[in-house]
Order: sequence, then structure tokens, then C-alpha cells
Amino acid sequence: MAGRIINLIKRHPRHNGTSDPEVDDIGVPIWDGCSKGGVTSKNDKKPGKKASEDYLKSLPSREQCARWQTSLENVLDDPKGAAHFMQFLASEYCSENYEFWKEIKQLKEDNPSGDKLKKKVKNIYDKYIGESASKQINVNGRLKVAIRDAVDEPYLEMFDEAQKFVIQLMRDGPYRRFIDEDNLQKLQRGQG
Repeated sequence: MAGRIINLIKRHPRHNGTSDPEVDDIGVPIWDGCSKGGVTSKNDKKPGKKASEDYLKSLPSREQCARWQTSLENVLDDPKGAAHFMQFLASEYCSENYEFWKEIKQLKEDNPSGDKLKKKVKNIYDKYIGESASKQINVNGRLKVAIRDAVDEPYLEMFDEAQKFVIQLMRDGPYRRFIDEDNLQKLQRGQG
């Protein structure tokens, strides 16, 4: 199975062909959540709440589900996959990790500077990192302190380690359950 997945990745247009991608213990390629691999351009349509609802109404194909099983990146790069994954995370009461990852991705795509960057960073900090955050993510104290210390003089990469951490949390837990054959079959039947 892992060999088949590696071959699929090597044939993918974004694979640079220089080496085999790193894989986990079940053969799923490891993606750090920060690398450019599947980042969309500013011109790509960004699905809002209405668009996400539309993606949830249409059932995923067998091919889409197979692609989702090859990597978390494939789920997050596919608007339908992202919508179904978000719904799955909400059902497991852990959607804050995905929402944080998505906001950081959007922050980097928007590439704000000056006061706009400061305001966006402060909002993200208050929402996901701070002591009274409404959607607090589970990152270690060292990361929290480093981010808190950078809020007054922010830079785009200040959330990278936290972003990598939440990607790993999603990969190790909810993603594995999401790509479970039984769950994907339910999605294909419209029961997910």
C-alpha cells in the first residue's frame, strides 16, 4: 500500500521528484502544513460558509476519497474534502485546529504588513492561543510564550511551529479516523 501511495505522489504534478516523501508508520506521506505544496493562489476561489455547504451537499466520488486517503494535504487542498473534513472535526469537537491552520494559511496568502499584520496577528492570538481564547488550540507552553512575545512585533512566520503542531495533531488523530474506509463509504452514501 505504501509503495502505491509513494508512486501516486511521484506522479503528482507538485512532486519535485528529488526524493521519496517521508511517510508515517502506515504509509501516509507526512506534510508539515506550512510548506507551499498545495497552497492556493490569491486568485483561487476561497470557499465561504455558503460554498462549504454546497460542497457538503454533493457526495464525494470514489476517486476523491482514494485521493484523500493518500495525504492530509489532498484533503485540505480539495474544497469538498476540506468541507467534509471540517464537518467531521466538528462532530469530534476538535475543529479549532483546522480553523487555526486555515486562518494562518489565509494570513500568509493575504501577506499583510504594518498595522494590518499587527491587528490580524492579535486577533488570531486572542482567538486561538491566549489564556482566554475562545477556540484555544493545544500547543505547548514554549510555543505559547514565543507567540505571545512576538505579538507586538509580528512577522508572517511566527505561527509556523504552532501550525506544524496542529497539522501533526490532525494527522495523528482525526485525519486517520476521517480516512477510515467505513467513514469514507458513509460519505459516499451521503450518511457522513
